[in-house]
Amino acid sequence: MPAAVLHDVLSAAARRLRDAGLDAADAAADVEVLARHVLGWDRARLLAHRRDAVPDALIEPFTALVERRADRVPVAYLIGTREFYGLDFEVTADVLIPRPETELAVEAALEALAAPGSSGRAVDVGIGSGCIAVAIAVTRPDAAIVGVDRSRAALAVARRNARRHGVGDRIALVAGDLLTAFSPRRPVDVVVSNPPYVPDHSADVAPDVARHEPASALYAGPDGLDVVRRLVAEAAPMLRPGGHLVMEIGIGQTGAVATAARHGEWAAVTFRPDLQGIARIAVLSRAGASSR
Repeated sequence: MPAAVLHDVLSAAARRLRDAGLDAADAAADVEVLARHVLGWDRARLLAHRRDAVPDALIEPFTALVERRADRVPVAYLIGTREFYGLDFEVTADVLIPRPETELAVEAALEALAAPGSSGRAVDVGIGSGCIAVAIAVTRPDAAIVGVDRSRAALAVARRNARRHGVGDRIALVAGDLLTAFSPRRPVDVVVSNPPYVPDHSADVAPDVARHEPASALYAGPDGLDVVRRLVAEAAPMLRPGGHLVMEIGIGQTGAVATAARHGEWAAVTFRPDLQGIARIAVLSRAGASSR
């Protein structure tokens, strides 16, 4: 019997993941990522050697990773990193895995920081891995950011990511519950957040997420809006007149956000869609002065 080649091992692993319930395309992509991680190869090298003998160093660690993926552990946790806004971030099970739609919050925050009168001061509430704060700091070398999180384990991950990208001296980290954790010496320009916004008993959460990502970063009350409402109420006093609150929100939550904004010091609220056309980012403008 001829010796197995790398292609055979990857195909068998993909079948294992399909049997565990993964979509065929996702299974094939995940197997490739896991193999590259173990071997330290780029994609071109993996493709070039698919018909070669299986490297001795692959089988044991690769098989272990495939079994964990079959248990629906997210690939980002298995390899320990995730790309976001063109940057590589360390991720652990203590933090939410960065998603592409959250890049829209970064873009909205950067626009707000570019407005006339901005001093480049921002607060990232629920900093998690630090992906939003670090992306802002890397893009805006003059920005000074405070990152807040209840989880000290998450703050440790954010600290490492800030140092990884050379912005650790411009991101101060605070342990606490939303904006009650600190009082800024002077008003900030932007409060930005990817808060938990999933209803507590939602049936629409993928198994990978429900089983393995931190519940405190996902769920927020019966309608998913407990934290969002608090942010709307707590952010305005932190902001300069004309400053902005930028939040990622869930499907169907625009009405509740608009209603909450009517009861606060907000001049306007707008919503930005993701690539599927879903209103994903809420931008609230603080009353008191024109943001021009």
